[in-house]
Amino acid sequence: MIKRILLAYLVPILCVGGAIFSLIALNPTRPEAVNTKIPTIFIHGYHGTDRSLHGMIRRFDQKYHVATDSMIVHVSKIGEISTEGEYNPNAKNPLINVVFDNNRATITQQAMWMKKVMSYLQKHENITKFNAVAHSMGGGVWEAYLASYSKDPAYPSINKIVFLAVPLYPEEYINGDEQVDIRNEQEVHANFAERMAKVLPKNIPVLIIAGDLNDGTKSDGEVKVDSVLYGKKIISKSKSRNSCYQRP
Repeated sequence: MIKRILLAYLVPILCVGGAIFSLIALNPTRPEAVNTKIPTIFIHGYHGTDRSLHGMIRRFDQKYHVATDSMIVHVSKIGEISTEGEYNPNAKNPLINVVFDNNRATITQQAMWMKKVMSYLQKHENITKFNAVAHSMGGGVWEAYLASYSKDPAYPSINKIVFLAVPLYPEEYINGDEQVDIRNEQEVHANFAERMAKVLPKNIPVLIIAGDLNDGTKSDGEVKVDSVLYGKKIISKSKSRNSCYQRP
């Protein structure tokens, strides 16, 4: 049942991590991908590079033939935008990979750069609607961007979102990848979730994926399951679904 639900949800918007590729390999009767012209835009995590997600993007294109590896958008350390590849608005499920040269910049800074990226894509590529995919702390970038600009008609509108192993506790974005302890944790989390639920877009399909190694850490080795699934509270007004993959 979980396999059917995940494939039915993920294949149309082409957000599949390593666990999903395993499911695809085991399920030769997987549903056919829905062909749309809505691009899916990927953001890597902390310390990420163009290789973080581009291997997955290439497999969608060259191995599974369900999407088009369309473009890489590079953002320089001073926020200048350059691109590789050519975006074709008529391509089948076009995929765009956003790469920050300063991959340790703050979430606030990267969200400002995403504002420039989305403005560029709308102006130069006529993109008006998109799907968002985030791995790890790239989810914080999408969260900050959407909280500020999702209702602004000057930017493309969000269609669907997938958070793949995205830590969403607010303290995890205070000091990069260093662990931060906070007082009154439950109160802080409740207040943050309430504030974010008011500003994030509503009624948008969202899929949250967590991993658990089943080694007692309740994590995928880096990100805690409860931090990932905390996203259900932040996006409580959206059509959210969540899944947790556990090592057998």
